Amino acid sequence: MNFKFGIPTISRKEFLKGAGATGLAFMAASLAACGSSSKSDAGSGSAPGATSAGTGVNIAVAGAAIALDPIVAGDSISMCIISNVCEGLFVKDENAEIQNGLCKEYTVSDDQLTFTLTLRDGLKWSNGDDLVADDFIYAWQRNAVADNGAADFQYQIEMAAIKNYAAVLAGKADVSELGISAPDKKTIVIEVEHPVPFLFDILAFTPWAPVQKAFREEKGADFALTKDDMLYCGPFTLTEYESSCNQFTITKNPDYWDAENVAIPSVTFKVITDTQQAVMSYEQGDVDYVELTGDLVFQYENDSAFTDTPGIFNYYLMINTKKKGLDNQNFRMALAYALNRDDICDSILKDGSTPVNQMCMVGLFANEAGKDFATASPQLYVYDEEKAKEAWKQAKQETDLREITIIYDEEKEFAKTTCAYIQDTVQKLLEGLTINLQSTPKKNRLDLEGKRDYEVIFHAWGPDYSDPTAILAMYRSDHPSNYSNWADDEFDSTYDTANTTDAGNADARWDELMRCNEICTEKAVCIPIYQTGLAALTNASTHGITAHITGIPCYYKFVTKS
Repeated sequence: MNFKFGIPTISRKEFLKGAGATGLAFMAASLAACGSSSKSDAGSGSAPGATSAGTGVNIAVAGAAIALDPIVAGDSISMCIISNVCEGLFVKDENAEIQNGLCKEYTVSDDQLTFTLTLRDGLKWSNGDDLVADDFIYAWQRNAVADNGAADFQYQIEMAAIKNYAAVLAGKADVSELGISAPDKKTIVIEVEHPVPFLFDILAFTPWAPVQKAFREEKGADFALTKDDMLYCGPFTLTEYESSCNQFTITKNPDYWDAENVAIPSVTFKVITDTQQAVMSYEQGDVDYVELTGDLVFQYENDSAFTDTPGIFNYYLMINTKKKGLDNQNFRMALAYALNRDDICDSILKDGSTPVNQMCMVGLFANEAGKDFATASPQLYVYDEEKAKEAWKQAKQETDLREITIIYDEEKEFAKTTCAYIQDTVQKLLEGLTINLQSTPKKNRLDLEGKRDYEVIFHAWGPDYSDPTAILAMYRSDHPSNYSNWADDEFDSTYDTANTTDAGNADARWDELMRCNEICTEKAVCIPIYQTGLAALTNASTHGITAHITGIPCYYKFVTKS
């Protein structure tokens, strides 16, 4: 079997033209075709020409790492750091294909319900202790019971359909009853309640990284607060980290199982919030990789160092549907029709972002025929002034709400300009509506979302794994990331069927998830605006830096620098 996740790095124009022809295939179909299957990896996904010598790589990032605990970190920078210093069972290579990480080999039962994974020989933590199967079991169990009060990734236990997940997550069964076990120090057994087409993709994600129980309990509330409050088992260790500083460094781990194939000695993430300044650092040779925004995209689009690929995030207006007035569908529809997405992308962002008229992003998932899920979906709420006015007329008859506040991250200049554009144009179109704007630190915005204490948020969402459920799950009524507070019986029922009864039926599941996508889009639960474009400049001597559309942007063990 060869499971493929993600898309190759091609230009955004090429990708959109091909509409997913090089995209993903359902993993379920591959499993079904193989029956009882196995895969081993005695070697590694080695980096071409890897040596122990070389020069470190410097990456410009727009924000600081927020947390280092695998089940607390919710931002891409933090998760990228964690997954590069605490490797999981699987990783994604530079082509976004799943490769064995700490897992040496695995077998899958005929019914696709039992996975048996064997760890590599001689795995060590950075304190010299053996890394054993129980370190994974402990890590997953603490996620299931929301240790540290962090429930953001509990839903992944459900998405992985681990046996008895419902009772455990509801507190009706002890976490020891979760369908995971370690019969010996090198073997992990995972039992699932139904086939899971994307299980290995999930296992490559940060919340599934191992944690040593003894060390975690010794540190208590201090666990993962500093670089010295963590243990490492990945290709790098964290050697420079202060939560308030503007630089983070990971350094090659000589005790890593595949150290001989890690080509670069270090990666330094330099926090430069202003893109123009970040580009100046690139031009001066201080950073090897920088992502571009706004006019800089067009300024550098003919540069040999320039690349342009589909971005990781969709941006939405996340609406709290339990707020009085915002629970009115016509009110939300008026907003959805009033957004001139083409103008936002072409005149405001100017960074290669593309309009979005349904919930999922292009490049996330394609069926076996190569049809991309997003482009196959109905494109609803295309900018239409007359329909916007008509929905607003109906809303004004049904609710007294005439004023809303949109919250956005103060660290993001593009968020400020985009929201200002939305405020100006939508207010002019929907006569009598007042839109207020409120900037706040990202950390505070996340807190407001978690408490459901907001009206509208300019919100980005990126997929954790390569499946439509990575986006659609957040609209299920009882999902912890259902920030919209929305509930719909048809959506829940259809979603559950797609992920239980029909989990192993690729065609039926496609149709059911497509219907789920239609339901939450039609009802304007959360209003999609655009998918980010990812334009970047990369030093000609640096190769293999990726921005995977799912999970961790880049596994730096595959990066080389000449």
